[in-house]
Formats: sequence, structure tokens, C-alpha cells
Amino acid sequence: MKILFKLIILFSFLLPDASSNEEIKYNIEGNKRISNETILNIIDFRKNKKYNVDDLNEFQKKLFNTNYFSNVSIKIIKNKINIIVKENPIIDFFYINGVINNKREDFLYENLSLGQNKIFSDALLKKDIEKIKEIYQDGGYFDVTVKTEISKISGNALNVVINIDRKEKYQIKRIYFIGNKKFKSSVLTDVISSSEDGWWKFLGTSSLVNKNQINFDKKLLKSFYLNNGYYDVQITSSDVNFIGNNKADLTFSINSGNKYYFSKYEILDEENNLNKKNKEDINKLIKKKIKGKFSKKKLDDVNNILNEYLRNKKIEFVTFFNKIKKSNEDKLDVEFRFVKKPRKFVNIINISGNTITEESVIRRNLLLSEGDSYLDYKIVKSIDKVKSLRIFKDVKFKTVDSDTEKVDLNISVEEQPTGSISAGIGVGSAGSTISSSIVEKNLFGKGIVVDSNVSFGTEKISGNVGFSIPDFMNTDNIFNYNIFATSTDYTNSGYESKKLGNVFSTKFNVYEDVSLKTGFAVDLDSIETNPSASTLYQSREGDYLTYKGFYSITNDKRNSGFQPTKGYRLGFGQGLALPGSDITYLENSISGAVYHSISNDYVISLKSGLNSINSLDDNDVKLSDRKFLRQSNLRGFENYGVGPKDGTDHIGGNYSAYASLSTTIPNPIPDSWNAKSILFFDTGNVWGVDFDDSIDSNKLRSSAGISLEWVSPLGPLSVTLSENISKADGDLEENFSFQIGSNF
Repeated sequence: MKILFKLIILFSFLLPDASSNEEIKYNIEGNKRISNETILNIIDFRKNKKYNVDDLNEFQKKLFNTNYFSNVSIKIIKNKINIIVKENPIIDFFYINGVINNKREDFLYENLSLGQNKIFSDALLKKDIEKIKEIYQDGGYFDVTVKTEISKISGNALNVVINIDRKEKYQIKRIYFIGNKKFKSSVLTDVISSSEDGWWKFLGTSSLVNKNQINFDKKLLKSFYLNNGYYDVQITSSDVNFIGNNKADLTFSINSGNKYYFSKYEILDEENNLNKKNKEDINKLIKKKIKGKFSKKKLDDVNNILNEYLRNKKIEFVTFFNKIKKSNEDKLDVEFRFVKKPRKFVNIINISGNTITEESVIRRNLLLSEGDSYLDYKIVKSIDKVKSLRIFKDVKFKTVDSDTEKVDLNISVEEQPTGSISAGIGVGSAGSTISSSIVEKNLFGKGIVVDSNVSFGTEKISGNVGFSIPDFMNTDNIFNYNIFATSTDYTNSGYESKKLGNVFSTKFNVYEDVSLKTGFAVDLDSIETNPSASTLYQSREGDYLTYKGFYSITNDKRNSGFQPTKGYRLGFGQGLALPGSDITYLENSISGAVYHSISNDYVISLKSGLNSINSLDDNDVKLSDRKFLRQSNLRGFENYGVGPKDGTDHIGGNYSAYASLSTTIPNPIPDSWNAKSILFFDTGNVWGVDFDDSIDSNKLRSSAGISLEWVSPLGPLSVTLSENISKADGDLEENFSFQIGSNF
């Protein structure tokens, strides 16, 4: 019996508890709009699982976080979970009162948590009130008040009205810099974007008290100190003191610390990622910058240069990081430690969001495909290339590790309308134009660009229809075709040209930054000279048929195609009027541009170009093919206003050359206006007269001045003031010029 009793006790412990398999029941009360199934899904309820007090607390938390309920009570009674809820009301009518700006009103309705037919909760209301205040305070309305009117109606519903009184904006009366600041306040005032109020500031926003602008100013101040040797700088606070009459004083507290200087640097490569030549190159690159007073910008520039070096040398799966150490009171040592990155390869590329655009359009602009090495710079450049198509509103990518060495790329695009109809008007000292165009950038969803435009000007009328097919016949080449008609009658040139023709061309990348364009053109040109022109000049009248082959090669190393700040662009091209043309000729062109940024305000550029055209038979080059200089290349002179003359007419030359040295400079116009001021020095000449060398011109022209380029509400505006330094008799000067245009 004793043995039997012990066995019974032993089996009672070993056998599973029958109650553990007992099904848990539930009871839900108080819900009217929210179904039982929804509540059970929210808490992830399972019938065969035992629940304790911690589980019930988690259930309650999950239900509260939905904002569906104002009260939740959960208890377990005899193997049954009892859930009692009280639902939050529904908003039947929702209105925001007091918003003057239509865009801001639309933004609030779209981005607030509350709204018509949405669930109301006190937590969401509080969150929306804080969001509204933040939006208005960022815009300078620091006294904004937000009040609500809430009225109950039948059926657990509410009417909600939010009343906004933005009051007046605060202007900055004085800006103070206190603490261990080292620099004069006048210097620091030029560093920040905020400025003190003045009567001349009525068009700008820099004198408004703005939270975002103040935070940006703190970053500007810290960057300024870091770039001037103060490695330990702290911008400890920024205080706004409201003094009445909608005025406020702004105070920045600064602790600059000591000034530091670069002492030495060390290149560490314990994993032997670099060969001897790599290390020698990297040492030279670092040595140019890491000297003198400490500057974060210098260090950032070195890091950018080293990243570019690793990319250009195809040194894959290698990165580096900096470590800065204080060697004594005013010295800093810098380590450049090169390490291996985890080796990753692209597994799958998933593309989504392209409902109209074919997936091949996106894939051919990616620099990598399945099986390639996963490299960050290729991802960044790929996204830039897809964005540059201008057929997507947004392009995003996300990486997901599929295993230790493979990465899935998920690329999502948001399509936008790609067709446009526009019209424009341009008025300026060089004449006026009226233009219109119809453009489609994604025909049939294949990325095909179709562009048709017409322009009527005081000196030129033109029309053009063209299309561009990327990845033509799966060759990775761009195929272009244009048919055009132009009529030019420049008052300075003494002739009128009417030309009809078409152009076939193809373009492809030879290397990553090197592209080749080649093509064929046919045109018929009818030329008439002015009755007052010389007999020799009039003898160049007639109809001319030209068959032309051409090519150009371009190496573009600029950091951006729009407003570049560093890098260079070189181009060379040739055109040959083939046998069968009325006049056979060879033309050459070479151009270049170099950009260098000293700071955000000063970007220096040097641009130049040389063009030539020479007949290959006994005929002289026709008048409309002769070379001229436009005002954009030689400011201070009229279009076609320099070079050889036949009587009163500028007849162009067989050669033209120009060079321009310029720099951007700061201006008082707010950054939001997107205005750019430029100091420039231009020089150039047109020479060579194959039909009469006695009227040649060998005088080098030059000018200097200042220009303002502004993307105004009416369209792009350009104003130029210049002074001619050297000129020739008969040159047509234009010391002031402007141009303004608009699209609508």
C-alpha cells in the first residue's frame, strides 16, 4: 500500500495539469462601435493560454493606446476574462477657426489627429493643441492661444471647434552674446541667420522670433567656433526675453573653451586593408589639410576626399573613422583608422509604387543589381539618378538583411504627373520673347521624353519638336530626335536666316563620369542680307543644304549639375559637314569649368570655351555658321556686338573664345528668396574672316562687374552691371542688362 501511494503521488506530479488545457472564456461589455473581434485582435487574445495580472495590465495598456476608449477595466473571474470598456465619442462636426493662411489651414486639417468622423479623446486633443502652438510659434506667433468649444450631441457624438488667436509676431529688438565668447558681438551677428529689426527688413523674416531659426542659429554658432579652433565649445542656452510692443531680446550664452591646433595625425590600418601606394596617396591628401588651427570643416573635407578616394580606387568593404585626442592644453591629435566593413551583397531588389512607370525605367538607373557588392555610394548615386528623371515625387529605399552576407533592397517610388503645358514671357534689355511648350517626361510609362515648344522673340522665332528614348533597343544608350525651324534676324549681324532641319543623336556613358554623344543632322538654310550691306557681304546670300555628322565627349566631375560648388566639367566636340553639302567644313569646340568653394557664401568658378569653324573646300563658311559671342559669355557687350565688322554689321568670325572668372558674394536678401550675387571678370574675342581678312579683329575685349540672379515670384530674374575694361572701335556696349521670365 505504501508503494502504491507513492506511485500515485509521483504520477500526479508527472502528468500534465488537466486545467491547463481548459479553454479560457471572455466577456466584453460596453462596446457599441468597436466589435468584439477587433478588441480581441488588439490584445492578441488566445483561448488556450493562461493569463496573469501582468498580462491583464498589458491588455489594458494596448486598448488605451488605441484612443478608442475612455475607460477600460479587465478582471479574471473563474477562468473568464471580463473586459468592460467605455468608448470615446465620435466627432460629428469639426472646424478650425481663426486660420488666415489657406496653406496652413489645409496643413492643419490634414495633419491633426482629430477631425470629422474621427474618434475623440482628451489625449488627442491635448496633442493637437500642442502641435498647433508649435506650428504658429515656429512662424513667429509666440502669443498664440488655442481654445476649444466641445458640445455633446445624441448618440455619443461631439461637435468640436478649435479657435486659434495667433495675435502678432514678435520682432527681435536686440541680440546679445554673453559668456566666454572670444569674438566680438558684431562678428557673431554675421554668423547667425537672425537679425535685429530695422525699417529695411520689412521684406524679410530674419528679424522675427522663430524657434526653428533660433535652433539653427545655435548650430551655426557651434559650427563657427568648431571651424575656428574651439573644439570644446558649448552654446549653453538661447533665451528669448519679451519686452512688450511685440518686441523681444534674443540672448545666446556661449562657453568657447580654449583654442586648439592640429598637432599630428596617424593612419592606422591594422587589418591591412590598404596597400603601400594607397597609404602614400592618403597621407598626401591628409597632409594638405590637417595643419594649423583645428577646424571641423577641414576634417570634414578630408573625410569627404578620403571617401571619394576609396570610391575611385574601388576599395570595397573598407571604411574609416576619426578619433580626436588632446595631446596637451592646445593640441589635438587625429587618428584615421581604416577597418573592414561587413561584406554584403545584393540579394533581391524589390520595387514598389510604380503603377504607371515600367520597372525597367527604374532598374536601368540603378548602379547595382542582384549579386553585386552592396556599396553605400552606389545606393546614394542610384537614388539621385532615379530622382533626376523628375517623374517621381519621392524615392525611398530600405535595406533588409536576408542573411549574414546578403541584403534585400526595397525601393519605393511615389509617382507624380509628368505632363505639363506652360507658357512664358521674357522681357529684357536684349529683347523680349513669348514662348509656350508641351512636355511629357514619361510617355507610355517607358521614361520617353517628348518636348514641343515654340518661341517668338524680337530677333528670333523658333519651333522644335523632339523626343528622347532612354535605353534604346536595350543598348543602354539614349536616342534623341529633333525637328526644328528657326528664323533669326539679329540687328547687329546684317542678315536674316531661315533654317529648317532635323537632328538624330545618341548618348551613352563611356565611364561613370564620362559621356559620349554622337549624331547626324540635315538642314536647309535660306540667308538674306540687308540692302545696306557691302557687295561682298551680299554675295553670301542663298540657299544652303548641309549634311552634318558630329560628336562630343564630356567629363563631368561636378558635385551637382545645379549650382555646383566644387569639381570640374570638361567637354570637347567636333562637327563635319559631309560631302554632298553645299559647303563642307570642320568645326571644333572645347569648353571647361572649375568650381571651388571657400565657404557657403563664396564659390569661385572659372569657365572658358574655344570654338572654330573652317571650310574644307573653296567656299567660305556661310554667314549663319560663323562664330559669335553671346552676352552670357561676355557681359558688358551686346549679343553679337563684338568682332569683325563689314560696314556697320558684325559678321562673326571663324574663331571665338571666352573666359570668365567669378565668385558668389553675400547679399542682404533673405535666403528664402533664393537670390545669388556674383562678382565677375569676363574676357573674349571673335576673329577670323575667311572671305576678307582685311576686316579681321584681333582686339581682346574684357569687362568686370556684378550681377544678381533671383528666382522671383514672376520667374527667373537677372540684373547685370558691368564696366568695360578693354574694347575695340565699333563694339556695341551694354553696361546694364536685365532679363525676367515667367511660367504660368
